[in-house]
Parts: sequence; C-alpha cells; structure tokens
Amino acid sequence: MSVSTSLRADGVAVITLCNPPVNALGKGIKSAFATEFPKLVDNPAVKAIVVTGDGRFFCGGFDIAEFEVIISDGEGSYKDVLGEMLNMMDGSPKTTVAAVNGQALGGGLEVALACHYRVAGAKTAVGFPEVTLGLLPGGQGTQRLPRLAPLPVAIDMIMTGAPMKAPQAHANGILDAVVEGDVIEAAAAMALSHNAAPISKRTVPTESKKAVANGALDKALKQALQRAPGSVALSSIIECIRAACTLDSFQDGLKVEMREFKKVLFGVQSKALRHVFFAERNAAKVPGVNAAPAPLRKIGIVGAGLMGGGIAMCLVQKGVPVVMKDAKQEWLDAGLQKVEALWAAQVEKGRITKDVLKGYMNLIKPTLEYKDFADVDAVIEAVPEIMDLKKEVFRDLDANCKQDALIFTNTSGLDIDEIAAVLRDPSRAMGAHFFSPANVMQLLENVHCAKSSQKTLATGMALGRLIGKKTVLVRNCDGFVGNRMMAPYAAEAKMLFEEGAEVLQIDGAATTLGMAMGPMALGDLVGQELFWKQRKAAGDMNKQTKTYYGPYDLTDWLCEQGRFGLKTPDPNIKANGRGIFIHRGRAKEVDPDVIAKQAEIRKLKGLTARSISDDEITERLFFPLINEGFKILEQGFASKASDIDMVYLAGYGFPTLKGGPMFYAENYVGLPRILQQLKMYDAKAKERYTTNKHYLPIDYFEPSALLEECVAEMSKGTIAPPGSSLIGVVLAKYRAKKGLDGAPSKL
Repeated sequence: MSVSTSLRADGVAVITLCNPPVNALGKGIKSAFATEFPKLVDNPAVKAIVVTGDGRFFCGGFDIAEFEVIISDGEGSYKDVLGEMLNMMDGSPKTTVAAVNGQALGGGLEVALACHYRVAGAKTAVGFPEVTLGLLPGGQGTQRLPRLAPLPVAIDMIMTGAPMKAPQAHANGILDAVVEGDVIEAAAAMALSHNAAPISKRTVPTESKKAVANGALDKALKQALQRAPGSVALSSIIECIRAACTLDSFQDGLKVEMREFKKVLFGVQSKALRHVFFAERNAAKVPGVNAAPAPLRKIGIVGAGLMGGGIAMCLVQKGVPVVMKDAKQEWLDAGLQKVEALWAAQVEKGRITKDVLKGYMNLIKPTLEYKDFADVDAVIEAVPEIMDLKKEVFRDLDANCKQDALIFTNTSGLDIDEIAAVLRDPSRAMGAHFFSPANVMQLLENVHCAKSSQKTLATGMALGRLIGKKTVLVRNCDGFVGNRMMAPYAAEAKMLFEEGAEVLQIDGAATTLGMAMGPMALGDLVGQELFWKQRKAAGDMNKQTKTYYGPYDLTDWLCEQGRFGLKTPDPNIKANGRGIFIHRGRAKEVDPDVIAKQAEIRKLKGLTARSISDDEITERLFFPLINEGFKILEQGFASKASDIDMVYLAGYGFPTLKGGPMFYAENYVGLPRILQQLKMYDAKAKERYTTNKHYLPIDYFEPSALLEECVAEMSKGTIAPPGSSLIGVVLAKYRAKKGLDGAPSKL
C-alpha cells in the first residue's frame, strides 16, 4: 500500500500507485504520495511528472472500508481525505500527466482530473460510481468535470455512475489523448511538450452556465428521482454541479462539495448502500466451507417448464452445455420453444445476433430419457412442488447419473432433507432455490441439507458465481429464509384488509417504504392458489406453517372461483387476469366482488371495519417479517444478518436505500421500537384468536430472544465497532454461549 517512483532518461518522473488489486486510495498510498511527490517537484533533474497505476488498473478510488473508520470518528472531526494529494498535482509547477493504464473510477478519476492532462489506453474506462454507494465525487470531481465535459455529459456521468469508455471520454473532453501503444510513453511525451495547465484555473463553458440558468439541473434531478425516489445523493450532486457552474471560484465550489459530501457520507442512505456493497461480497464467504468445488462442464435439468427453461438459459449463456429432460415430448417441445422465443426477442432488440441464438440452442440437448444424464457433472431438478414427484425424480437420478454427480433441487420451501434421503449418498444433494423468472431474477438461495458435503456446498456457491447470481447459502427450514419471512407479511396484509384497511392503502404502505409492489399485488402475481393447493393436498384447510398463515377466507373463496390472479384471465369482463385485482393490460383495479366478499366475511366473524393508519399497516407488515429474520438467525438457519438482507434485496424487491430488512430494523426504525410494537401487536393477536373461534393462532409477533438480547445490550451501552452491526455483535455473543461458530455445518 504505497507508491513507487522512477526517473526516466528524458527527465520525466513516473510515480506509480501501488495497492493491488485496484490501487485503492488507502492511507498507505496517500501518506507515501504526500512524501514522494514533493521530492519530485523539488528535484531539478525532474522536468515533468507522470502519474500511473501498478498493473492493469489505474485506480479504483477511495478505499471504502476506510469510510467506516472515518465515520466512527464523527462528523465534527471529518476533513478532506484526498485534498492534499489532489492539490499537489493540480498546483505542481511542473506539468503533470495521468497515464491512465487501466480503469480510473471514483477517486481514481479524480486523481486523473487533478493532473494537468490525461492520456489513456484505448481499452480503458473512466467513471464516477459513487452514487451507487449513496455518495458523490467528494475529491473535487464535481467541480473539475463540468470544466471539461459538456454539462449533460457531466450530469449523466455523476448521477448514473455508469462508466465511459476511453474514446467517448476523449470525445467529450475528459481525456486529452487515447493511444493504442505504451500509455506511459505517450504521457511522458505530452508532459514534455505541454505547459502546466491545472483544471482548477479553467472556467465552466458558457453554454453550461446558460443551461443551468434555464433549469437544466432541476430537470435532470426530477428525472433522476423518478429512477431512484428519495435519493439524497442525487439532490446533493445537483447542488455541487450548480456550484461549479454559478459560483465565482473553484475554491467556493469545493466548499459546497465538502458540505454536501459530509451530508451524504454521514447519512443513513450511504450507510445502507455501503452495507449492501459489502453484504453481497460477504455472502460469497461461507464460514466453514473451504472445499474446492466440483467442475461444472455439463449440467442436466429435469423439467422444461418456466423454471427449468430459465435455468437452462442462465447456464447456456455462460457456455455450459445442458441436457434438458421432461416427461412428455409436448412439454419438452413447449419448453424449448419458450426458451428460443425469449432469445429471439433479444435478437429483435439487437442484444444478440441470430448466430448467437443458434449457438445457444445447439448447447441444449432435449431428452425424454434419464440415461442421457450419464455424463453430466450435476443435475438441477426443477419439477413441480410435489414431494412425491421430487422423490421419484431423485431416485431416477440416483440410478442413472455418475456416483459423484451432484443433485440440486429447485424448491421454494419443501423439506430438502426429506427429498435427499432417498439417495444412496445424500451428501451430494442440496437446494438451489431459483427465483422466477430464473433467467432474470438475481437471487439464488442455496440451501444446506443436513448431510450436504462441503464439496457439494462449495459447488452450489460456484454455480451461482458461474451464472452471475447473487448467491446466499442458508440452512434447510420451512420456507428457508425468504419465504419464511414473507409469510407473516402476507398474512398481516390479509388480516389488515379484514379489519378495515383498503387494498390500495395496504399496497401503498409497502411501496411508500420502497418495495417494488405491495403484498396484494404480489399475491396476484405469484398466484393466490399456491398455498390453497398445498393445504388441499395435506387434507387440512386450516393448516398453518412457517410459509403460510391465515386468515384464508378471502383467498380460498377466490381460488374456488378460479381467480388465481394474473394467470387466470376472465374473458367475460375482458380481463387478462383476475384475483384481488381485475387486470387489464398494465392497469388494475380492486375487484368489486372482493370488496363485497370481504364485507360478508367480516359480518360472519363479527368484525366491524375500522380506520387503520398507514403507520400501523407498515408496522404490521414489516415488523413481524423482521422478527422472523431474528428468529432465523437465532435458530441458526442463516449465518449472518447481511445474508438475510441480500435475500430480500435481490429476491423480493426490498429497497436498496433501506439496506435490507435487518439493516432497516437497526438503522432506520430502531430495535427498541420494533420490540415494543411487537409486544403490543402480539397481545392484540392473542386476544383475537383466543376470543374469536374464527381465527387461527399465530406466533409471528412473539419477539425473538435474539431481538430481546440486542435491545438489552443497547441498554447497557453496547455499540458495534466500525463496519459491523449491533445485531452481528450480539449474535456472535449468543452463538459463543452455545459453542457455535457461525459455520453452516455447526449451526
């Protein structure tokens, strides 16, 4: 973590940022640069200075991990962390040139902009991704870029975080030259032939100032907030660009940038997005799983339906040959036609060529015979959610596959241990819960069976990496993590409707929080019949599990009418789907029949509809969901709270600005508040089901012991160290008491 310097024969000094893998601007680089750069300026033998990066990366920006330490020191002690380094280059009496030998991102691009000129390799890219972490370019980037690039380019670059390829950056004035050959040679030549010309001395182009005066920034902010509602960083970015374009001096603009950067850095939104950044990376680090994964050269898929076809697409697009089996030729043909149609749509949009489509289809071998699985390395079973059917498939796979072929079952909640038990060697089985549509959804919820080997688990995680999924490993329990936590959320939506809340009000509370859709709309999307069928198959219509709870009255009536939601059109009323809502194209309205039936149900149960506040709806939807997350951690079905957050962020549309349900609980709501309200709602629920025979018992409001311990620790003054959470601190203590270490095999 330092810099190296060298002096060329032509008098050009080269200072190289050295902090692999991306030369992040950590303390070591900043300290070493502050020592070495002045020596080059003072050395009479040095005619000019080139700044570059070690290896194939120029600089990936500020070391994100250091932000946590900075924040822990408090906003009052914050100072400009890059200013000294950047001002040295900008104010150098000797010409400075950035030799952008690889990507220059965030603070890395700010280093390049602090140099007087910039030369880049033709295959490099530059960008300001800070907004994806709820931040803004706080190293003078908001003040320098508008002095170089056209205003629309500067706005888009900073507000979207999208990288820009070198030729485009050159065309927009951000780079001074793009070369195919040796970047340092080209930079040295420029340094010797150009006088010092700091960007800080330039003025913003007149056209940009006029555009600002005509409202360009306000329009850009309005459009950006439509994409990311409530983003504080977007508003701050606009204020910084406005300062660059309207204030008298570069230094005045820097004061605005510093003010706005501190605001977002110490704000909860940036904390949430940094949490998401690390949560995604930490999900891949499974405690105790250190075995090498098995090769995945060829994979079998059982089931050519929507799920099996989507999984096949994920694999084929990564060059993995697939053998796809189904029980009937017409099912197999229909599945292949669906897959081909999805790729054909990509051809029409120009995303792939016809030759690519043909190559994809050639990688899929359709079959009706298990014998064609003889040489596959793994099989993903994706047949309907029927226990006996899945067991039958596993037995057939056991008889026809290699003895070391791994077998994954795609299920959203069936007991995987029961399925795996039919194998001669259940250690080669695990769950691979893909989300529908599998070719689109980001999440892969891998499930650790009781007897899954370390090699099996490692291979399941490697499968996720191979196909680019955000992959989380959890343990086998009813509903796993995602659907188990969703159950009380869905149940309370139904209960709130029974008590008097309106359907749109319930969904509105969820979308106001930031969910992609509300629980009522979600029920119509996934199908109201899912758990109705499971209870019918079990022969107990009052059955409750960790994946579904009553009240069932309204949804059972809908299912009996054949109104499952979007999948059940009703031509009589020209609806392409009918459930809670009547769906016509993208528009939907609450079905009047549903409102009338709910009134009938209330009368039967002796209920009187009451007015319910939005706050109560939000609490009753999300607090039991969060409580179930605490119970999952407490019971050892997830390794860490951030894994639960990743499941909900990638699989259920939880808003990234809230950081996931567990982060939201600790940092937005506060754990004491959640505990207090859970106790209150639990008492009311118990009163309801003990005094009214029409209601089934529920336990999802009963506070988790882990949640209670967290609140107790808070009352003692326990705080989490930088970069960690209080939930994590208390969970570690909780597991230590029980002799557990967080590894899936030990939980």
